[in-house]
Amino acid sequence: MMKKWKRALAISLISACLVGGTAWADSQTSPEVEAVKEAFIGSQDISYQIGYFESENGKTDMLTEEHIQAYIDDFNTKMDQYYAESNVCRQTYKETNEKILREIGKNRVCYVADAGVLDYTFRNVNISEDGQTATVKAVCQVWGNWVEQNENDKLEVTAPINQNTITATMVKEDGLWKLQNIDEMNVEFAGDAINELEEQREETVAISAYSDDQVKQMETIDEYVEQTCLTEYETFDEALAVAESLNPDEINPFKLLLSRIEN
Repeated sequence: MMKKWKRALAISLISACLVGGTAWADSQTSPEVEAVKEAFIGSQDISYQIGYFESENGKTDMLTEEHIQAYIDDFNTKMDQYYAESNVCRQTYKETNEKILREIGKNRVCYVADAGVLDYTFRNVNISEDGQTATVKAVCQVWGNWVEQNENDKLEVTAPINQNTITATMVKEDGLWKLQNIDEMNVEFAGDAINELEEQREETVAISAYSDDQVKQMETIDEYVEQTCLTEYETFDEALAVAESLNPDEINPFKLLLSRIEN
């Protein structure tokens, strides 16, 4: 009798764990949780697009006042959509963006070719009982792809890719989820990831462990480093062509590190 009771108890506990695990998984994919995730990614994406505009010479001196104001208004609208009013970055980012478009960008090349979130994984999303705040923990791979004028008046392509592990607080404001605060952020730089890949490549065992696709990607990363960190360009068109040729999926060192771990 005792054995049957123990067996029944064990089955009950296992069932409870399975149901609990399923409930947790379902809670991470509810419409409200998805809305939190979308707002969080939106907040990260727009933060990498400060100073965005389009022009033929990489400056804003060729843009009309109407065009500049349109870019400013579009950026401000997205900041209001994704950042809570209490978040200090909401106003700071707006001011920085406007300064680039109205002042800095008129005299120097400071051009955003592409930027934003490349990939992300949410580790957890917890919404408060009253449904007004949420805590998010996520890992985001982000990049910026800029053509910039250096102190020698030469042009450089800057295209860093970082991996950010973020804990953040979201708040519901005007019926929308918005970023209230970044509570904690750990940044892993692409340079460190590339150095780790280089060290692995120098080891005989690691070399034999690379697949053909991984070897090709490492060659692409080497070329990317040469084009961005070690080269100056004479004209904006030349630099922009290099920037636009970069495929973030091909030069993402974190993606290659992950693929090697999985293998």
